[in-house]
Amino acid sequence: MTILVAIGDDDRFTAVLEVAAQFARDTSQDLTIAHLIANENASGSDRSLRDEVRSVLSEADVDVEVTLEHLNRSGLRSSKATGKHLVDIAEDVEIDHIIIGYRSKARLAELRDGHTGFVVAQEASVPVTIVPERVEP
Repeated sequence: MTILVAIGDDDRFTAVLEVAAQFARDTSQDLTIAHLIANENASGSDRSLRDEVRSVLSEADVDVEVTLEHLNRSGLRSSKATGKHLVDIAEDVEIDHIIIGYRSKARLAELRDGHTGFVVAQEASVPVTIVPERVEP
């Protein structure tokens, strides 16, 4: 059984990873960490984030796979494209649960971009846990 953990390159990813690691330990599941990137080839900062994720989870006592996935947005709103891509990953890899962070947005940004976590929750065929921004690492 595997949990998909979607992270961004913001200051929230550590809290999301800690919630996911605890959930994985409690349920005896593995973690697949996915960070979506805009370019087909990972940049230095993308690889640094991947290494930082591995470092954060190095003592988590769970099996972890970290992936950098290219996201072709093809005209969709940013959050909608991201959410749909995460759901596709979950279906391709036979994921049993998805964990994703949530950050509140200004109203205009919310109308323009939407919320990735909400898209995932609506589209996924597996349970979704949304980690609110008030959860501290």
